[in-house]
Amino acid sequence: MDPEEDALVRQRQRFGEEHITAWEQTLEETDLLAEDRREDGWEATVVMVPHTDTVSKDMKDHDRFGLIHVVPNNYADAFVDAYDEEAYTEYLVYGDAIDGVMYVAIELIDPDGKRSIFVPCKYDMTMSEGMTQSALDEGALYSHFKTISGEILGRFRYEEFQPLVAPPNKDNVTSTTGIDDVTDDGDA
Repeated sequence: MDPEEDALVRQRQRFGEEHITAWEQTLEETDLLAEDRREDGWEATVVMVPHTDTVSKDMKDHDRFGLIHVVPNNYADAFVDAYDEEAYTEYLVYGDAIDGVMYVAIELIDPDGKRSIFVPCKYDMTMSEGMTQSALDEGALYSHFKTISGEILGRFRYEEFQPLVAPPNKDNVTSTTGIDDVTDDGDA
């Protein structure tokens, strides 16, 4: 067997029942967090992203990097309706990591408008050394949201990105920090 193929097979084999349970818990907790915000009078939007990649600058023909969230078409309109380039200035991360895989809900927060966008996602940090290095070089990490067809829906810049690249702490909330939105100039 090809050594590269062997590594891929080993990676897939390590995702068992524990990972399925972690993803189910992430989805349930996201719904509970959104409901708590709604009970407090906030507008809360949950945007499912069943696929998130960790991308470094050297992986593509462009220098975009970070968490690339693929938003299914049936959630794209909800994201676009809730997305505001300048309003979301904070974020929180809730979740856990298992065997280097992050199972988290990212809450993008518009504190003035009392709005949140919750993004439940999972991504493998064991394969993200390049993304983390790109973030260290840049001094920031990005979340890019796009459809399956590649249409860019939005992008967020995280100045403080430790909560997105390290397992969350025991209190389940890792950070509140600013998000600087930027104008997109093409596909992620």
